[in-house]
Amino acid sequence: MANLLGKNIATATTDFLYLPVSAILLILSIVISVRFRGKGDLGRAYLFFTGFAASWFIAELFWFISEIFNQLNPFPYVNDFLYLLGYPFLLLFSIYYLKPVEAAISKKMWTYALLATAIFLIPTFYITYSYNPNSNWNEIMWAGIYPIADAIMLFPTVIGMILFFKGDVSLLWSLMFFAILLNIVADSGFLFLDVDRSYYSGNPIDILYLWSYVLFSFGIYSHIKVFKKPKMKSYDKLDELK
Repeated sequence: MANLLGKNIATATTDFLYLPVSAILLILSIVISVRFRGKGDLGRAYLFFTGFAASWFIAELFWFISEIFNQLNPFPYVNDFLYLLGYPFLLLFSIYYLKPVEAAISKKMWTYALLATAIFLIPTFYITYSYNPNSNWNEIMWAGIYPIADAIMLFPTVIGMILFFKGDVSLLWSLMFFAILLNIVADSGFLFLDVDRSYYSGNPIDILYLWSYVLFSFGIYSHIKVFKKPKMKSYDKLDELK
């Protein structure tokens, strides 16, 4: 709707939406991290997720300030470092988040995840390089680092999605991986639009980033409701995550 009113309205609307959705996610992450206090695989998972939520919230804050005051820093932007800082936290979260269900993960799932990662990475990285033949290696590296990070994150995401469609875990448990998948799709769309020089802040592709935050928040909120203090010690088992 904002885009129908013009790019300036779309940009302002998107900029003002990113801050509250990322802030809500950070607050929810802190709440569940305090509840678990780093105990068990899930406790460690939520600590790493809080690191991810914090780095991305600060990145959104930097982006908001640079957009509002129209003073973007030279490439690479400060918020790029912050976004990239979030990926190791998100990867570690995914690893510990999957540990309670590792008994249900078969070798076939590992193979499917590896194939999906390769299928995603090879053409994406090729397009990044082929559309920037005159760019220096520093620019190519920064253009390609997000596809590489997304490809790494796609590996645990595929496993999480397979577990969901097999019925081994619930939808609420799987929301975290649905959110990661949305972010990967959004990054791919951003890459193609940026290569085409048609991206602008407020582009409809940003809706996927916003929904990624929303799904993350619903996932964390559902965990806060499910993992009651008297029952928390038993939630490292597969049957209780369905």
